[in-house]
Amino acid sequence: MNKRYIILIFILSLIILSIPSCSKPAPDNENPISPNDKDIAMNIIDSENNIKKIQAHTQRKAFKLEDIIDEKFEKALAMGGLGEVEYIEDGYFKAIGNDIDYTNEDGKMIIRDVKGVMINPPKGSITDAYYYMSNYLEEGDVLFILLDGFGYHQYKYAIENGYLPFLEKQTEATKALSVYKPVTNAGLAAIITGLYPIENGIYSRKQRELKVDSIFKVAKDLGKKSIYIEGDIGILKTEIEPMLNLDNTGDGFTDDEVYKSTMEAIEKDYDFVFTHFHGIDDSGHNYGDLSLETMEFINKVDTYVEEIVSKWNGKVIITADHGMHSTEDGGDHGEFRYEDMVVPYIIIDGGNQFE
Repeated sequence: MNKRYIILIFILSLIILSIPSCSKPAPDNENPISPNDKDIAMNIIDSENNIKKIQAHTQRKAFKLEDIIDEKFEKALAMGGLGEVEYIEDGYFKAIGNDIDYTNEDGKMIIRDVKGVMINPPKGSITDAYYYMSNYLEEGDVLFILLDGFGYHQYKYAIENGYLPFLEKQTEATKALSVYKPVTNAGLAAIITGLYPIENGIYSRKQRELKVDSIFKVAKDLGKKSIYIEGDIGILKTEIEPMLNLDNTGDGFTDDEVYKSTMEAIEKDYDFVFTHFHGIDDSGHNYGDLSLETMEFINKVDTYVEEIVSKWNGKVIITADHGMHSTEDGGDHGEFRYEDMVVPYIIIDGGNQFE
């Protein structure tokens, strides 16, 4: 056998040996859903814990919530992939392919592809902000401060460790439930429309066109002088153009510019100011939700909020679009878990009593 045939046989052997390895599934840690749980179909949580992960392929028959968890609950709600929200009453779950669906006792489909169930959910929702803003605008001026990516667990941790001296002095924040998917587009849309994603049309990072009117239309109809202050990009298309703020200082964040623009807006006697700080979310992604760097940034934002509120003479509403959970290399959000789904909700009166 000559040398050419030997080389050819060697190459063919390598190709044959490589075929099985190409068909192997990717390692679990390459799956973006959750390490070691790539088949998760549904998470069960409460407002302080991630309770149980349900995999569709392990469920061979219909099951009820009370049959699979030990925790006692008075209420529970389910959320679907398009942002559907339903309180669970006289129904059961069943696996259909890779999904888990929720049906009533008669087998009628209520939610297809349930992403999660929360037991004993908070009374409040980020959708409440729209109705509070609407009512307060009828009576006077309103300042809304959106702290992007600020979970309730971060709020409590920051207070316990001395990073929220101003907000700590206010009435304790209530817990509010975000929407699925807990990302900025969907959370912002829920806040400014008062509707869940299935109703307002924004259920992921991909959508920007609202199907309904927003709070900016309400303010316009009331004759309010309004301004919408954003970071360096517009998130959604709304009735008024956002005032964008570039990172002019080059520190990697736009919050100092957003703070400055908000203070200027107050000086110009706007009736309705909607301000969106992004830095807590940015820091959480880079360093982690409870990292020293993120806590120090939360402390910086706390000083911004204190100064802004001290100059405002109307109602102030402060909340977040979603929270943030820890990952191996920082933080992330977008999953049905308590860190992403539960945020603080604060209402205070502005004015010089804070000076």
